[in-house]
Amino acid sequence: MPTFDNPVEDAMEASAALRGLAHATRTFTDPAETYPVLGELLAGVRSLRQVFDQLAAAHITARSRAHDDAGVQAVGATAALVAADELHQAGTLLDAVHDRVDAAMGQSGRIAWHPEPAPLDPAARASVEAGELRLTVWPDTPLGEHQRYAYRIEHTATGQSVEGRDLFTGAGAPVSPARAVRELAVFLAAAAESRQFAIDNPGQHADNEGAFPEWVADAARQHQDELAALIDHDPDLTEKMPRRWISVVFLQGDEADKVLDVIDHDGPDAAIEHLAGYDFGEETTQAALENGYVYDQPPTGALDRIATKDDYTLTYSSFLGHVSLLRAHDTTPDPARRPAVTPDPVPVRRTVEAESARAARRAEATDWFARRPGAAVSQGRGLGL
Repeated sequence: MPTFDNPVEDAMEASAALRGLAHATRTFTDPAETYPVLGELLAGVRSLRQVFDQLAAAHITARSRAHDDAGVQAVGATAALVAADELHQAGTLLDAVHDRVDAAMGQSGRIAWHPEPAPLDPAARASVEAGELRLTVWPDTPLGEHQRYAYRIEHTATGQSVEGRDLFTGAGAPVSPARAVRELAVFLAAAAESRQFAIDNPGQHADNEGAFPEWVADAARQHQDELAALIDHDPDLTEKMPRRWISVVFLQGDEADKVLDVIDHDGPDAAIEHLAGYDFGEETTQAALENGYVYDQPPTGALDRIATKDDYTLTYSSFLGHVSLLRAHDTTPDPARRPAVTPDPVPVRRTVEAESARAARRAEATDWFARRPGAAVSQGRGLGL
């Protein structure tokens, strides 16, 4: 525990805590935990900046007591001033560290971490036919970040077959074997084009020549239409069409505070009904698509709360001061629930508790030395001890 009055013991404890943190952060089971860790580190950088300034001040204030090993005071005083200057320089460098960590935390807070995908079942297989070709794919041992798939290509008329283990997905979540079959069809279609080019241009070579045995390329060339139909068919979308979300409105600052007051007074459903007035149906959908505000899941930060009503999802944070309304992409809003004009700012209905919480949030957002939420003392520590 910190002593708050013994700098040597507190420095030793801080050093031990940092060693423990370095050990603990070697792996993160839940990447969402990086956000609160960044917050604590940011507070630590601010405190460390203050420590460097105070160490420099101690060297300057007590320089009259500084001597070298031979007892020469002038040399000791010079060394004290140089040490103070170096400490001031270190503090200045920490300002840049603070800004970088603060920016990283801001970006980290925008991430909605999804659960880690379940590993593929090695026994799972997918088999389809494209003309006289039968394609079978199953998961193989991953190679680094890339999921590897084994495959078999059979010619049902001649009985010829070939197997391979060189079908890979990109880095990230593995795809289903049925989706991997589709990717195999893409490579076969490329081999068919190369084979056709070789036939039409004797003596010339194409990029994908030799990727498969010649009989495979010939069979693929004869069944290009079937392969094209297989490529156009996305089994993952057919089996389970994921719901996507489009952004209707995002508010922050004073505008968000007024909606947060409605949530405090009337609940999230009232805020959803109000913000639905910003939804202009197809116009809102197209604007979201053009600007990239389309999500597989409603984006939320570590401090956000979520409320859902009908096809709308509301995310909000009283601590960070923002409100966001999203609508399911595959739905159309009811025109009857939208006012004739875009709603004006929400009437302010502040309670004493809500106003106090909002004021505390603003004060903490501007006080570098404020304790984290939930600490025993809420006021800022300031620069003085």
